[in-house]
Amino acid sequence: MTSRDDIVAALNAAGLNGQPTKVGPISAGDAWPAWRATRWANAAVGGVRLGSWFVFVALPGGGVDVTTAEADPLVEVIGAQLIAAGLQIEVCEPYQWPVEPGTAAVPLLRYSVTD
Repeated sequence: MTSRDDIVAALNAAGLNGQPTKVGPISAGDAWPAWRATRWANAAVGGVRLGSWFVFVALPGGGVDVTTAEADPLVEVIGAQLIAAGLQIEVCEPYQWPVEPGTAAVPLLRYSVTD
């Protein structure tokens, strides 16, 4: 199973501020994995496990034009680094991270990846 540290290293290699988890304010360029699921490939103790993760990448806000201009070139760059880390990309999609009520959500790219 690909480790959280391997994913963070891939995000840093893409020029992002990769972190193992995210706490506190989110800034453009922050990126982190979130465990989604583990599947047992066999019933053996210590056997093969297949992981699934969400990988979040924060984008700048300020309007759709700004977010799009930053996101479009990142999709392939980040994807290539995640593949190099041994992950398969199911989908990359726009996403929004909710924040305090009454404030704008943070725009993100969300990759759904598996081992």
